[in-house]
Amino acid sequence: MTIVVLAAFTTGVFASTSASQVLNVFVTNFPKTHVGQDPASVVTLRCQGSPVIARQLFCTRSHSDGTLPENFTVPVGTVLVVTDVSWRIDRGREYAGNSTIFTLELRQQLSNHRSLVFISYQVADVDGVAFKDEHLTTGFVVSPGVTMEAPSDALAILYGYLVNTG
Repeated sequence: MTIVVLAAFTTGVFASTSASQVLNVFVTNFPKTHVGQDPASVVTLRCQGSPVIARQLFCTRSHSDGTLPENFTVPVGTVLVVTDVSWRIDRGREYAGNSTIFTLELRQQLSNHRSLVFISYQVADVDGVAFKDEHLTTGFVVSPGVTMEAPSDALAILYGYLVNTG
């Protein structure tokens, strides 16, 4: 008798839950990434020096579905939190064994004020190439309208996520 009542109760509970309710629970509780963000807010940027403006980084956003990269600027109403930086500078064999410093600065357009937000050091290999992958403990924030600057001969991959500010 107990088994029949328990089976009837369990069947009634699950039968009363519609498919849309189950889907809603799944969607609203979709797993976050390892950095606690929604997968849609994660950003991967490939950045290199601008051919026109010294030190200015020109970035394109890579998409997980393989669509063509697009030029990237931080959207109004959000900030970009950069959590990881991979960088590479190739200065040729004559530069082998030399110290290489990679910096990222944020420049506010109106005041032309610069803020150093990232610095990394590496010795160039036998081909004169210096590269490094850095995971940042706290990261740094890039606001809309800010220009990122780095050495002109640098290639950088920035990893992070967008956060709504409004």
